[in-house]
Amino acid sequence: MAAAESVILKIHSLSYGPYGVGRSDGQAILTPLTAPGDEARIRIIEQRGSYAIGQMTELLNPSPLRQTPLCPYFGKCGGCPWQHIDYSAQLAAKQKNVEDALRRIGKLEGFELFPIVPSPEEYGYRSRIRLQVDGQKRAGLYRAFSHEIIEIDSCRISDNKVDRNLALLKEWIHQLKTPVHQAEGIRDDDGERIVFVAEARDGAFCIDNDQASSLFLSRHREIRGLTLFGRGWRRSWGQGKISVYPEDGIRIEADAETFTQANRAANRLLVQKLLSWAEFHHQDRILELYSGAGNFTLPIARRSERVLAAERSRRAVQSGQENSRSNGLENIRWVCSPALKAVQYLAKSGEKFSKIILNPPRSGAKGLEEDLSSLGAERVFYISCNPTTLARDLAGLNGKGYRVTRIQPFDLFPHTFHVETLAEIIRT
Repeated sequence: MAAAESVILKIHSLSYGPYGVGRSDGQAILTPLTAPGDEARIRIIEQRGSYAIGQMTELLNPSPLRQTPLCPYFGKCGGCPWQHIDYSAQLAAKQKNVEDALRRIGKLEGFELFPIVPSPEEYGYRSRIRLQVDGQKRAGLYRAFSHEIIEIDSCRISDNKVDRNLALLKEWIHQLKTPVHQAEGIRDDDGERIVFVAEARDGAFCIDNDQASSLFLSRHREIRGLTLFGRGWRRSWGQGKISVYPEDGIRIEADAETFTQANRAANRLLVQKLLSWAEFHHQDRILELYSGAGNFTLPIARRSERVLAAERSRRAVQSGQENSRSNGLENIRWVCSPALKAVQYLAKSGEKFSKIILNPPRSGAKGLEEDLSSLGAERVFYISCNPTTLARDLAGLNGKGYRVTRIQPFDLFPHTFHVETLAEIIRT
């Protein structure tokens, strides 16, 4: 099918990405801003091997699954590409995308796939929102399929308190003398304090002084702290930490720039499900890889004999150590190390664990399977934010004496195609 050619297309599904999918003469055509059930006139704009990218030029018969987006930036901003689709249809599509990835990419069979757990909130669920910043200090979110910034004044999926302070975040960005490429507004779980964080452009050093930052905080009491950081340096004014409660009775405090799940309520559901499935007990020796500041580590440690937590971010490890002490959990050994290096060292040392937890970034945990299988764990739990790398990594473990038994998807990011997944793998 040639570029610029137009076809009338029936959209039948949503891809893992910002596209509706239809077929013409056997070829898949991926088109943004469409919904399953749409009949539309589509212009082909690009051929990509076995599939094509299309652009909708006319919506002939709209799908009953369509809804009116609440966001005035929808269609320009690339942040919520599924906001025009009924939430139940979003959930069904995410569940199918997880299953398709496991079967098609991982070639996995025989597992139990549970119904996806919805987010407790469809809107206002993000406790942190990150704005991109250009050289003219325009701040917003990227336009779909580009690095063009769409300036925004509000965000419907952002927590209301964060959203109300976006104007102040942009004011702080304009005040900064240090060139930055992104900035975040973050709400913590203690008194709903707001903290701002900005990351300097590559190679930039801090040229902002204490007086200006302290004055900003004194003028805006609702903002509790400011953090500015770059490669090898960090400056903070006021309260630069946030508090998170992954379960009742556990309080995690971390530097605001350290990764924490944006959807706090859904994160608690994820933690609860891991604890339920894993059935941790006081004889367990646990290895956790990609532990961060302790979102899973501390709840696990309450129930286990000993936990070894490996994380490559030194600041996250320092926060984890402090959180262990403040929560009275002295059975955690924190190791600052990339996951692969940690696993190789543990395997050579003859270390053994009863259970292993992995929570890697989107790129997954490729290369761990060989040494991971030698650590003796009867059960492995893999938390993933990317079905494709999850499927790849589970297939690797499947070839090393493990079998995938059950899969639980979670929706932590309504109105986007992203999906979180908990997988259980047992030794055969």
